[in-house]
Amino acid sequence: MRTLLDKGMLPLFDSGYINLKRQYLTVGVNGIVEAAESLGITISDNAEYEQFVSNILGLIETYNKKYRSKDLLFNCEMIPAENVGVKHANWDREDGYFVPRDCYNSYFYIVESANTSVIEKFRLHGRRYIEHLTGGSALHMNLEEHLSQPQYRQLLRVAAKEGCNYFTFNIPNTLCKDCGHIDKRYLQECPHCHSKNVDYLTRIIGYLKRVSNFSLDRQKEAARRFYAKAE
Repeated sequence: MRTLLDKGMLPLFDSGYINLKRQYLTVGVNGIVEAAESLGITISDNAEYEQFVSNILGLIETYNKKYRSKDLLFNCEMIPAENVGVKHANWDREDGYFVPRDCYNSYFYIVESANTSVIEKFRLHGRRYIEHLTGGSALHMNLEEHLSQPQYRQLLRVAAKEGCNYFTFNIPNTLCKDCGHIDKRYLQECPHCHSKNVDYLTRIIGYLKRVSNFSLDRQKEAARRFYAKAE
């Protein structure tokens, strides 16, 4: 990039919109749950798992600091792994490693498990687990239905208490393929024309995307996700 900048090929940098010295290279983390599972560690908010996560991310942080310079910065984050999450699972399987699922996600909990409560997910994405990250650690709180205002406010308090600073509530939107109506709820049929020919909008990364536009492997992964019910 320095060469391109010197040749005047980066006009946004030349105009001052982007500062090259503030750019960084990302060390992306994916599959930390599967790594822990391969060692027999239970995926929950427990001391052994917390220490495992701290050891892995702390080591990366140490080397990021060691090799940074005034012209080169590094950060570490949990990447969405939209495509490479499937590739990582396939590569591990080909090499004979323990592979418990066909797609590695970048959360600190098992996405398809019904055993991790909403509160525990906030803890697993809270300060004790993300302290060594310098980039993304997004929690997509998958819910089957929208909550009441008091319930949302209470969960915001939980997030603040646990130090979970990067999250969204993720309720699939329903899209009717026949009339085009979009509903913010997770429904089995269109409330407008009553067609059952529906698609859903949900997340792999930060923005909503039609599940039918996911790759085939990601569609399978999306179908396995657990969505918590309001109680």
